[in-house]
Amino acid sequence: MRSLSKLMLVAALTLPALSACDKKDDAKKEAKDDKAKADDGKAETKKAGDEVVSANAGEEPESGCIHGEEKHVEGESCEHGSDAPARDAVGHFGSAFALADAQPLATVLAAGVGPDAVKVTGTVESVCQAKGCWMVIKDGDMQARVLVKDHAFAIPMDGKGKAAIVEGTITSKELTQANVDHLKKDGDPNVGDSPKTEFFLEASAVELTNS
Repeated sequence: MRSLSKLMLVAALTLPALSACDKKDDAKKEAKDDKAKADDGKAETKKAGDEVVSANAGEEPESGCIHGEEKHVEGESCEHGSDAPARDAVGHFGSAFALADAQPLATVLAAGVGPDAVKVTGTVESVCQAKGCWMVIKDGDMQARVLVKDHAFAIPMDGKGKAAIVEGTITSKELTQANVDHLKKDGDPNVGDSPKTEFFLEASAVELTNS
């Protein structure tokens, strides 16, 4: 009888301890479940964020590029032409000149734009700072934006201030707001802030010298 009483006392003391252990285990399990749910939530958020980034990346092509709808390298403003020549480079770029005599840019523009090739002189005002795919030359108050024909070569990015001889054909083009914004991004501080008409000279050959 005494032994039975001792067993009942031990059982009575043991049950609360077991109950406490069970509660502790349940608390650990709940905490683990909560952590798993939180991790799942973070994963879903990250996945959603990745999808947003991907969507945004696809939404912004190189709009406004003056070269048209050609593809661009991700993260770069322009991929046209080969790598630009060494900085401060001078020399002849592109094909050999086909025309013998060069005239000041202002003189040629005053005569009117036509389909025939011209050879003009001017001073480099600015150059594309992405890949050297365009430059602006000035002669007095007149200027033209030089584009490299077929992206056959690149213009030295430190060409500003150099004397230029350019051979090619001249047209006029209306720049959209997207064109203007793109040119500013590529390093033309003088393009302005609004749509405008510019003279474009598609160059088959360029020669730069120190003025």
